[in-house]
Amino acid sequence: MREFAIAAESSFARARLGAVVLLAAIGYGAAAPRCILGGDNGEFATLYATGGIAHPPGYPSMVLWLRLWHWLPVATPAYGAALATVVLGVLGVWAVQRACLAWGASVSATALASAVYAFSPMAWKMGCHAEVLAMNALFAGVILALSAPVARFKGWTLTLPLGVFAGLALANQQSIVFLAPVGLLAAVRAVRESDRPWRAAAAGVAGLFLGVVPPYAYLYIVAKTGDPRTMPMWIESPTLSGVLFHFRRGAYGTLTLAGTAERPDVAQNLWLFLKGSTRQMLGVPLVVLLAVTIAVARGTDRALPSRVRRSRLALAIAFLLAGPVFVASFNLPFVGAAPLIAERFYLFPETILTVMGALSIDALVPWLVSRQGLAAALTLQVAVVSSILTVPEVLEYTRPTVENYIENTLRTAPQDALIVGSGDHRWGGFMYARYALGLRRDVQYVVPAMMVQAWYRHEMQTATGVSFETLERQPVGPKTMMTRLLATGRPVFYSDWPDAKLVDTPHYTVGTLMRVLKEGESAPTPEAVLALNLAVFGQYEVEKTVPENPNGWGYMVQEDYARAWGDLGNEFKTAGDREKEQQCYAMAASFAPWLVKVEPIP
Repeated sequence: MREFAIAAESSFARARLGAVVLLAAIGYGAAAPRCILGGDNGEFATLYATGGIAHPPGYPSMVLWLRLWHWLPVATPAYGAALATVVLGVLGVWAVQRACLAWGASVSATALASAVYAFSPMAWKMGCHAEVLAMNALFAGVILALSAPVARFKGWTLTLPLGVFAGLALANQQSIVFLAPVGLLAAVRAVRESDRPWRAAAAGVAGLFLGVVPPYAYLYIVAKTGDPRTMPMWIESPTLSGVLFHFRRGAYGTLTLAGTAERPDVAQNLWLFLKGSTRQMLGVPLVVLLAVTIAVARGTDRALPSRVRRSRLALAIAFLLAGPVFVASFNLPFVGAAPLIAERFYLFPETILTVMGALSIDALVPWLVSRQGLAAALTLQVAVVSSILTVPEVLEYTRPTVENYIENTLRTAPQDALIVGSGDHRWGGFMYARYALGLRRDVQYVVPAMMVQAWYRHEMQTATGVSFETLERQPVGPKTMMTRLLATGRPVFYSDWPDAKLVDTPHYTVGTLMRVLKEGESAPTPEAVLALNLAVFGQYEVEKTVPENPNGWGYMVQEDYARAWGDLGNEFKTAGDREKEQQCYAMAASFAPWLVKVEPIP
């Protein structure tokens, strides 16, 4: 009878783990957007539909995963790519639970910690739309589970899967190298404890190659056979050296997050990470810090077996590398969407933090985790509270603002338009419309910042019929580039403000675009531009409410809408037409109220 009671209690405890995974699947699936979002989402939704090569380092593991699911009978490629990512996100929750249990956490503590993780903003947002971070978290969970102090597998049966998953992870997101202290320690142990150390070592190396080489072999094959007219093909040259250059992120700088001249602000990066992780994980970093402090003060850490102590030290080092050390190196500004880009990388250290959090809960409140009913109730409360806090953020994040902007812009762009601009949300969005949806293939989006890369210059030459290189095969300057684009005879537009220090081409704004004037061409009168804008905006489909996140992609998109009316308001202000000035400013404020302050007419 007692054995039956123990079995029932164990089943009840483990049912909580399954419940957390199931609820995560429901939540992630319900939040999966049918449209593209900002960042790299437009690019990966396109790769889901067409295949091709992503930006450096190529992320071939993720691209292959998306291609495996492109048969889904869904309304849009963006939705299919999102559902494929939902699977990764849910599996990631399961893998983190396996890691917690493998490291010795109780089922109750694991359920509680995994509930915090599963319904945190980063896990939810990254787990419901096409991005590489959900796959990175999944592989991190698997590697952590395999690298536990007391491993389930021994010898080559451990080193082989550990190598394979490390290779697959490396072919997805290279930040996985920060788990090296944990993974290498486990691999070295497996080799030393094996009856045939050489076989265990060879299996680990072979597994690493089996994980990383096939995905990049796919990238090489696509580079050789792919057609840039039908799919994204971001690679310097279709050669082995070109693949290696792509793998090491040569276009960006191997050891930098972004290919910009911005210098890392270590203090600000660390503050944002500390604040963001503590908020998103409901104070788990503080729980871990408290548990470590108490353990050191009481000396209970020294009572642990040396094997466990070394593994936990390696786990702490991995967290420091994946979290504070990596985050401190981010060379991003703290304006616009940069904070949104940076916080995506918090998900990886949060997977490590979840394991540490589960162990800390066991150490701090053993009386709680031993009471199954109370622990179950608390797990449910944590899931509910975390969801209540997270859902509004997820809904704001998954707004269709970016896709609406792309479709509106293409809806009113003239035939054969050349649109010059910047921003991942714009470039990825127009890429998705062109390749995945087949919309307005006559319109070409041109990114001046990409002209430093030879493959892009050649692609744009094919698309426009003009060269963007000097006689020395170097990229031409911005002014020369604009002159050559205008010489094609096609209508040329800016999608966002050009750098006045580089380009001073006169232009006027209609809708979300700025029409670039040719030499000798005059801008229409303000009244004529007003009429044009009224006609264009009459064709736009926009959301009833404006975005709320000042660092979101939608915020910048709304400013593109407001720009036309702000420019017109300035024109009428110069002309002394106070009534039209205020009407235009009011229209600008309806799209981006944070930009414009409308004063009543006296």
